[in-house]
Amino acid sequence: MSLTVTENTPPDHNQVIQSTEEDKEKQHALDQHKETVKKDIGFIEDWVVNNVFSRLFFRRKFVVHRVVGLFFLIQYAWTIYLYFSDYNAFSKSPLVWSLPLTGVIQSIVAVYTFTFLPKKAIDPGYFGDKGVLSYNFIKENVFFEILLLFPWLYYSDRFFPYFKSTFVIEYVFVFFPYFVRSFFPKTRIRDSLTNNDRNKSDLNRKFFITVTYITKLFYIWAKHFIGYFLNYTRYLNRFGPEEQYHLYLLLIFGSSATTIAIFLHTLKFKGYMGPKKAFLGYMISYFATFYSYYNISYVFVLHWDIFAVVFIGLLVNFLDRKYQYAYQFFVLSLFTSMRYGYIQPENIDPMNLISKFYQ
Repeated sequence: MSLTVTENTPPDHNQVIQSTEEDKEKQHALDQHKETVKKDIGFIEDWVVNNVFSRLFFRRKFVVHRVVGLFFLIQYAWTIYLYFSDYNAFSKSPLVWSLPLTGVIQSIVAVYTFTFLPKKAIDPGYFGDKGVLSYNFIKENVFFEILLLFPWLYYSDRFFPYFKSTFVIEYVFVFFPYFVRSFFPKTRIRDSLTNNDRNKSDLNRKFFITVTYITKLFYIWAKHFIGYFLNYTRYLNRFGPEEQYHLYLLLIFGSSATTIAIFLHTLKFKGYMGPKKAFLGYMISYFATFYSYYNISYVFVLHWDIFAVVFIGLLVNFLDRKYQYAYQFFVLSLFTSMRYGYIQPENIDPMNLISKFYQ
């Protein structure tokens, strides 16, 4: 048996040095890559945490209010897209009830979130560029969200039969919606005008006084001709698909004026929007409702009897509350008699009455 002995050859000294330097270069490149990745991750983390979108919707403080608000805005954007791109799909979609219902939920969440707001303040706090919203204004907004939810459902052919068969809710929200308001705190626009030195800066005082008076006039119009008039017209089943189409756009604008208006105030308070821009955004949303009315302006002539009743109601609105309730009971009796055929519209036509008088 022969034994073979293998002799180890010592490594070349230059090879060792070259290998060590290559390892160092690789390690240096790896360290640089890690540092770059770390910076990129840090940038992403910083962007996620500190960008405006995240600060508005994903901070832990008031997180429920933020997330529900984001959910409303997503639905609102989808509603606008679907309304203009495929109205038939919109009218049959859950958005008809989910969007306004989310507005109601958001307003209730706000009541339980912003309990630290001033509770004894008379000024609602919205019609100025100084100060904060009053807690009563936040609670009162729940009523307006519920008031907006009703026509979204009432104008829908899916829900209208249910309201008609279970007449209590229909009677309350068609004829006595402001009786429901008595269960909520009430703020008055005029109270913001008695506090001009405290809630309005010298720079913007004239602007906010002007737009407050304009908004007050719009509220009077909206209460009677967006609220009562349209609900009476639906109660008597007098509008068809064409009116329905335009009225849903009016409600989309109304959702902006009721729900997104509070979001605009938040943007103003956080410094993301100037006070004038924020309030003008609110004004644009409620002025946009006139576009829908322009498209169905013929209803004032076509339904002159409802127009006359609503106009008289507007005048009665400036009298004592007991007269307002008495008038609403009269309107309930009149329109219910017309609905079930006990009174025909032609029987109360002034021209017919005059012609019969001279016969």
